[in-house]
Amino acid sequence: MKRRTIISFMLALGVVSASLLQVHTIHAQSAQNQTSGITATEGMQISPARVELNAEPGKTYTVPLKVTNVTSSNLTFTYVVNDFGQKNETGTPNIMLDDVPRSASIKQWVQPISTFNLKPGEEIAFDATLKVPADAEPGGHYGIVRFSGNEPNVSGNGVGLSASAGTIFLVRVAGDIKEQVNLITFSGAKGDSFSNFFESGPVTLVTRFKNTGNVHVKPTGHIEVRDIFGNVAGTLDVNKDLGNVLPGSVRRFESTLKDKPLFGPYTAHLSIGYGTAGQAITEDFTFWVIPYKPILLGLLSIVTLFFVIRLLVKRYNRYIISQVTGNHGKDSSKKKKR
Repeated sequence: MKRRTIISFMLALGVVSASLLQVHTIHAQSAQNQTSGITATEGMQISPARVELNAEPGKTYTVPLKVTNVTSSNLTFTYVVNDFGQKNETGTPNIMLDDVPRSASIKQWVQPISTFNLKPGEEIAFDATLKVPADAEPGGHYGIVRFSGNEPNVSGNGVGLSASAGTIFLVRVAGDIKEQVNLITFSGAKGDSFSNFFESGPVTLVTRFKNTGNVHVKPTGHIEVRDIFGNVAGTLDVNKDLGNVLPGSVRRFESTLKDKPLFGPYTAHLSIGYGTAGQAITEDFTFWVIPYKPILLGLLSIVTLFFVIRLLVKRYNRYIISQVTGNHGKDSSKKKKR
């Protein structure tokens, strides 16, 4: 009876250990399958959102624009031209509302645009005109043409509905152009921290480029990830949306290797091209994927099971010895009585 109890206890311990490992695995898979939502806002619309123009000094260019009133009110639209830069490493535009003169500005290049009225759902198409000065400095020049819509004929105590949107202009003026981008980071990342060690996928690889030239560029390419045996684990796009890096700024791009069972060391090979002359950047980065938590849990379970079995075997041996010793003592007593 005691032997059955011991065997049952050992089997139960093994089942519990396996269950703990399975629970950890399921939790990790669930985290990988999480998705992010998409949000939308209402207001006026303008297209295109971005214009990239190759220009010659002293020439005039027209750019077709379209503005749509998607509100439920009649709106009167006026325009303003602002300088802009790069707000952060994600490339978010930073609109500059001051009047500080900047050499890369196009504020004085945009010709006046007449005020116009739009009913709800109505749209208007027109041309924005840019007159590039004959002495324009070669390289990149930037600005955003913003349109604001306000309700006409609002009383002094009333509040008018205001909507605003704009078209970003990136103008490349011919001349002494310097296209130069430096790779300053190629690494794995966990949130805001860089790392070359991961417990599990997905694995995020980060590239950061600094533009040391005088014109905007689009560094694009891919990352090829191979395992220790040279097998391709994934090919990831870099700057798939063709984002620009502005002069004097740093821009960060993230590429994610997901939906792959990963284990061991991996080598990521970066291959980037940019500029009109086809400049190239290459770099390698090695990272590890080790699911140390389930491994440690498994080792702990095995060690615990070993010591429990050892303890139970000792107790069982003592039990057998006591049984044999007890029976032998009884036989000896009987012989003495005889």
